[in-house]
Amino acid sequence: MKKIIFALLTATMFAFAQSGGVKIGEDAPEISAKDMEGNSVKLSQFEDKAIVIRFWEKGCHHCMMEMPKLEALQKEYKDDLAVIGINSYNSIEDIKTFQKEYDITFTLLKDDLDISSKKYGVVVIPTMFIIDKSGKLKDKIFGMSSWEKSLEKILEVL
Repeated sequence: MKKIIFALLTATMFAFAQSGGVKIGEDAPEISAKDMEGNSVKLSQFEDKAIVIRFWEKGCHHCMMEMPKLEALQKEYKDDLAVIGINSYNSIEDIKTFQKEYDITFTLLKDDLDISSKKYGVVVIPTMFIIDKSGKLKDKIFGMSSWEKSLEKILEVL
């Protein structure tokens, strides 16, 4: 019975997540968060690049597994891709520790007021948004997904 209830709750959560926030094909909403030095970051700073926004937290096992993969992708496609990690859950100190431990060089943001996740309709961690070079949302991936599937979707916008 617990498995059935869990499955129904999960299905409901994903249905809700798919219906909320920005829709595929729409302009990506501006983000409202600060980097590790306290500077505001805007999507317009990444003009002419595809953007991957990853909502994550340090306690999320799947998030932790994919962040180094996103780092490698950022390095490989640095001229065409901007990866942005947004965290509303952990302290700045925890995020900086994670950044150093995993040698993350892509943009990490702290969203203290959870504004960006509300604009994007994030209800589950991890969540990834893929934005094309014109600023349109091309895909959104809620929850755990295979890295191969995510990578395929990212490469489509490069």
